[in-house]
Amino acid sequence: CCPVYLGGSSSPYGIGTNISKRTCDQLRCTACDFRVSLFNDYIWDQSCDYLFFRNNMPELSKLRAKMIKKKGARAYACQCSWRSVDELTDLQTDQQLRWVCGKH
Repeated sequence: CCPVYLGGSSSPYGIGTNISKRTCDQLRCTACDFRVSLFNDYIWDQSCDYLFFRNNMPELSKLRAKMIKKKGARAYACQCSWRSVDELTDLQTDQQLRWVCGKH
């Protein structure tokens, strides 16, 4: 993917390009070396913190405690970072995330 896009649940998955703006579903974090999980139609609760993800990734049953249903959104998380996204977003606009395409 180049550029790498994040997006809400209505954004299609695939290899993202400038022409074909698709969200990457093969994301990997270069900081914690975890695969990034994504959850359609959910956002993260504002009370989420680093320790919550560090202790609970990737177990969905534990993560659900801080997931809020929101149609059209997508919740992303690895073991050290998390984001809730509503619309197509270029990953380069968020300098704090260390996520890259893990290859399709």
